[in-house]
Amino acid sequence: MGGVNLEGGGKKDLNVDLNLIPMIDLLACCVSFLLITAVWTQMSKLDTTQKLDGGGAGGEKPPRINITVYDAGYEVLLPDSETPCTIPKLGTKFDEAALKNVLERTKNTTSGQIVVGLAASDESAFEILVDVMDVCAGLGLKNVSLGQLVGALQGGPRCGGG
Repeated sequence: MGGVNLEGGGKKDLNVDLNLIPMIDLLACCVSFLLITAVWTQMSKLDTTQKLDGGGAGGEKPPRINITVYDAGYEVLLPDSETPCTIPKLGTKFDEAALKNVLERTKNTTSGQIVVGLAASDESAFEILVDVMDVCAGLGLKNVSLGQLVGALQGGPRCGGG
């Protein structure tokens, strides 16, 4: 225990005992809590940018996949294509498995880093965008850019030829 001894000439005793054990316990709990929760900040992090060109310092632009989320499903513009293909909904749910297959096939046939541009209509829920980002992160596509929706659904052919 800590103590303070003050020699005084007054009538009161000025010696005081400070109980520091509860303060040390509280400090130990706070430090352990902060160390445990520091891991969660890295687990819940989503890496996105708003840099839409994805070009490096050399002026060479990497291949780009544009994914647009509509109420009817996904529209995907692949790097070597001029018209987007569509992935319609399966009932009321988005077909994430088909999107994953298209992205995985493109990743396996394209060399170098791929830039993914993601846009959505105003009616789309944010959770759908997070699901698309999770699919991209699961495939190792880390360079995901969020952008604005530039046009209406074009209704191209089904992705994967199905």
